[in-house]
Amino acid sequence: MNTASTSTLRCAVGALLATLCAAQAPLTGQPPVAPAATTSPLAPVRLNGLGQTVLSPKIRNITKVASLMPLKLSGIGVVTGLPNTGSSDRGTRQAILNLIRSNDLNLTIADVTGGTTALVALTCELPPFAMPGLSLDVKCSVLGDALSLRGGVLQRAELKGPDGVTYVVADGQLTTGGFVAQGRNASVSKNPNATADAIKGGDVIRELPSSLLSESGSLELRLRNPSPFNASSVASGIATALAGSGVEVTAVNPALVRLELPDAQRNDNEAMRLLTLVGDVRVAVENPSKVTIDQVSGTVLAGEGVLISPCVVGVSELTIAIVEEDFVSQPNPFSDGTSERVGRTRVEAQTNSSELQPIGGGGATVADLLQNLKTLGLTPQQLVGVFIALDKGGFLHADLEVQ
Repeated sequence: MNTASTSTLRCAVGALLATLCAAQAPLTGQPPVAPAATTSPLAPVRLNGLGQTVLSPKIRNITKVASLMPLKLSGIGVVTGLPNTGSSDRGTRQAILNLIRSNDLNLTIADVTGGTTALVALTCELPPFAMPGLSLDVKCSVLGDALSLRGGVLQRAELKGPDGVTYVVADGQLTTGGFVAQGRNASVSKNPNATADAIKGGDVIRELPSSLLSESGSLELRLRNPSPFNASSVASGIATALAGSGVEVTAVNPALVRLELPDAQRNDNEAMRLLTLVGDVRVAVENPSKVTIDQVSGTVLAGEGVLISPCVVGVSELTIAIVEEDFVSQPNPFSDGTSERVGRTRVEAQTNSSELQPIGGGGATVADLLQNLKTLGLTPQQLVGVFIALDKGGFLHADLEVQ
């Protein structure tokens, strides 16, 4: 082996020994070098150790900037071109008369007939940072006795804010759903359309002053589903994402998280940059403790895990039917009597009662109860009654909302 090969082998052995010594450093009392910290984003949906669903949405999907509130606008307008489904009251005719006189035509209210026009209330929402030229949808609703707005055209009208300033001017063709058809003795309707929409019929003419920052100069995020846990989780996620930036993050209350910016950064440009940085951060949130029931369709919405204390629920219903029957009474043969129409009233009463299995043990969830109620074929009204009774009795551990 020549001198060069020997030197190369020694260098390789020396490097190997150095690597082994470094690996054995904990045995000699020398602390090892910690690896760089890595963080993995939370999954949007996962299960915890108890098998419960844990949601981890993005912050921008569960919060909104508190200072950015839409402005409610309202006004009064006139709809024309209705096929004899309009109003005939004096208020509508007076509105038409005012519209006509504004075009230098001298008429009296006796010259104005109804049926093809309607007086309507106009509403729309002006979003933050709205600029002149933006088109908005405008909702129209009948104020008089008009039957339908189908086929109507909204004449030029102004929509004002609470400050009395005009922000939107609206006009144009109306869009409705359903229909109304009537004759001399009968009529039929589907989805009564005493309301209509002027799609993109409102034009913004005045800018709405808006700012991402509150009056105190801070950036405030309002939670869509307020709770102490959610507010703390959002504040913790934002503080981690903005660590070292000088921004102080505080969960003010269950509905509000405040970001205090340094004095030099209190402007909308910096606020937009911060919203971009924290918008995609995922945080754990809890399901709302709320049960919502639609009493028309019987639809029940409830968060997973909403509990009901052990109880027994009984459902009963009394049905009373009143039937009016007409029949013809014939006279006896060869008598002087005449045929007469006779009315008869029949009253029927029926009582149905169903008993649910007791909800015992450690209680049950709303899903368990609904599965039990489903087997009884309850009506939407009965379903609403069950949940109202549970709520009044204190067995339902959630807020109940009946729509």
